Amino acid sequence: MTVIRLRNLMQRALHVSDLKSVTALLVACERVDTGLADSISEDVLRTWRSPDFHLSTDAWVIATTTGHIVGYAQVRRDEQAQLSLLVRVHPDYRGRGIGTLLVWLAEERARHLLSSVCPDLTVTLSATVSCLNQTACHLFEREGYQPVRHFWSLFIEQEEYCDETSEPRKLSMDLVVDAHNLLGTTSLPKRTGMYVARQYAVYQKVLQTGKDLLLEVLEAQPVAV
Repeated sequence: MTVIRLRNLMQRALHVSDLKSVTALLVACERVDTGLADSISEDVLRTWRSPDFHLSTDAWVIATTTGHIVGYAQVRRDEQAQLSLLVRVHPDYRGRGIGTLLVWLAEERARHLLSSVCPDLTVTLSATVSCLNQTACHLFEREGYQPVRHFWSLFIEQEEYCDETSEPRKLSMDLVVDAHNLLGTTSLPKRTGMYVARQYAVYQKVLQTGKDLLLEVLEAQPVAV
């Protein structure tokens, strides 16, 4: 049984004024879960300004009584009507059921969004989780999500010179390496002198079984003779 202890915490809708606090939370989680802390405020704001994203219904925060945001979740629908879920809980507040509550809220909203999706289409809700965050991995598995693939994001650093007189700068780039067909291999060295390898798992839950998935299941079943 899951016990949610939200003592001195409250759940509320998201506001534009929360941008700085939400960004700080995401950076804190990224630093603990991957060892890096990328600048992500522009990415967050871009999501919030998307025409298909509504702050009042598609995102939630958990805050302390003093207003400090310690949990955040959002759900989005892409052009193919598939749904994605993002849940982040501050490292100092994990294990208190905050993540579970946010998953429930987001999943309830995701199921509401199904009302505008063709019933013949299979719809899934997916979440990408750092493999170092075992608390999140166990949460999604407990909530009925299945790991469907792993991948690594390689953060590469090298010296870049603008001209002969300038100081060298660090050039960083992300290279995503999909592990779907790597014979079950799920680990790489986390750091070398050149790059940092960040390993992720994609968890998925089927919210609506459409005709396309039913046909796939039927075709995979053996035929009696």
